Amino acid sequence: MNTTIILATISMICAGLASFSNKIATENQILFPTYLLITSLPYIGMVLIVQNNAKVPLAFTPFSVALGLIGGTLGCIAFYTVFTALSKGGQGSIVFPITSLQVVIAVVLSYLIFKEPITLTKLSGLGFSIIALVLLTR
Repeated sequence: MNTTIILATISMICAGLASFSNKIATENQILFPTYLLITSLPYIGMVLIVQNNAKVPLAFTPFSVALGLIGGTLGCIAFYTVFTALSKGGQGSIVFPITSLQVVIAVVLSYLIFKEPITLTKLSGLGFSIIALVLLTR
């Protein structure tokens, strides 16, 4: 198995567990601002670890700052809306499949912007993902 598949699999497992931690937090009525602050601390730790091992210094270009702020803002909105949906009684078995369809957006944008190929197999996978969402949310 190649490295990118292994890394993507680790990411999938960690993202799934991180998402489920939102459900645990809402079931235990942890306040969102507290939860958001504490969940941000590992990101700071990761920056320190990665930068300590980097061969180049941190570089803040206008593009990197803008992209980081946009990505961070969108991530915060996604995090907040999932947390709020779960807090309002949303079932994880419905909320999580809906949010996992984020992959459709990424695949379409990768095709449009980076001209990555979309094969019949990939289209079938996206179609099955949408069918799975419909089945899981019933």
